[in-house]
Amino acid sequence: MSEKINQHRSILEDVVNNFVDGNFFNPDVAGILSRFSVEGNVWILGSGKASFEMARQAESHFGSQIKDGMVIAPESSRELKQVQVFKGAHPYPDDDSVSASYELWELTKKIPEEDAVVFLLSGGASSLFCIPANGIEIDEYQKTYELLLKSGASIEQINVVRKHLSETAGGRLGELLSAHRLISIILSDVPGDKPEVIGSGPTVPDPSTFKEAFQVLKHFRLWEAVPHSVRIHLSKGMHGDSPETPKPETSEWDKHEVKVISGAGILAGNVGEYLSNRGYNVKVSEEAYNSDVKEVSKRICSDAISILSNKTELKPPAALVYYGESTVDVKGDGKGGRNQELALNAAISVEGQHSISLLSFATDGIDGPTDAAGAIINSETTLKARKKKLEPEAYLQNNDSYHFHEQMDTALKTGATGNNLMDLQVVLVG
Repeated sequence: MSEKINQHRSILEDVVNNFVDGNFFNPDVAGILSRFSVEGNVWILGSGKASFEMARQAESHFGSQIKDGMVIAPESSRELKQVQVFKGAHPYPDDDSVSASYELWELTKKIPEEDAVVFLLSGGASSLFCIPANGIEIDEYQKTYELLLKSGASIEQINVVRKHLSETAGGRLGELLSAHRLISIILSDVPGDKPEVIGSGPTVPDPSTFKEAFQVLKHFRLWEAVPHSVRIHLSKGMHGDSPETPKPETSEWDKHEVKVISGAGILAGNVGEYLSNRGYNVKVSEEAYNSDVKEVSKRICSDAISILSNKTELKPPAALVYYGESTVDVKGDGKGGRNQELALNAAISVEGQHSISLLSFATDGIDGPTDAAGAIINSETTLKARKKKLEPEAYLQNNDSYHFHEQMDTALKTGATGNNLMDLQVVLVG
């Protein structure tokens, strides 16, 4: 069995390397922009984990038409020819995020109405491009983000709150550019591909309300836990003392156009085709999952074990491909991310089964507040851990998947990939 599992690991590592090298998915921003007829000056703005690469392609398309531009990315060591690159932080915003956001906001205010604007948005922008609402300090903002991300709330629920705590999110940038020709190119990292959810929707109208933000915090028992300034701001909003985000029914932005790139499904299909060419019988999930990490892991492991027990038409050697965004209700004080936690859950579930291996991968290369992108486990992982006197259940209970995978050499580290397409899971059976 060990020889088969070693072969699995090599193939799963190849999947990751091919993605990082751009072989499975590379957003064709230049090709998309070529479908829009844009004359005169163009300003390139943007934010998100993939905004650098998106801006590079925009530069190649527009060339001398570009008047100026700025994007906010997780790191600013690389430079573009015509577009400035500013650094922000993720998953929690910091002073760099706020100062860069002010720079982008002020630059936007200088754009003449007759000039066109292209805004390039990808996942991570909720943290990278944000100006805390009046009266909320950055450390209070960070605390709220941390509580939300550990609560088990979905990304859509989290972003309802974020949009009502930021002066840039929930369509506020779109409102600033309401008279301009604005083309928003949005790379989705969320199930459902709703533009108002991705990156907290800075350029599109927002249907959510202050009351809904309050309800999210109440539902997840965070209302009393968030800083007092956050409660004050949301309360003022509910009473009409703070302006609501721009609403779809009242935002007549006739010159605005939106193109959403749904990349995760394309990626999963391309990974499936690659594995089919490697001799596997492949099944690719038809839609993104959006549920608790334990439920996602249970479904994936159940599907894999069904193949071994001949309860499905798919026969070994088989490959299963999934994509989506899970949630984690953090109770412990350990370190990890949802992909590392999913992998640890799965390792326990498939323990001792015949030749099952799983890759769980954050496609941005950053799984939670760690330097890992996820993990690669197999049906021997927890057996070997127990021989080393490591109890996987204890690590899971403490939400400490990072240190489990570090000790078991199952952690996956790629560094930032410059892309962001939800999470990807690949299971190899037999």
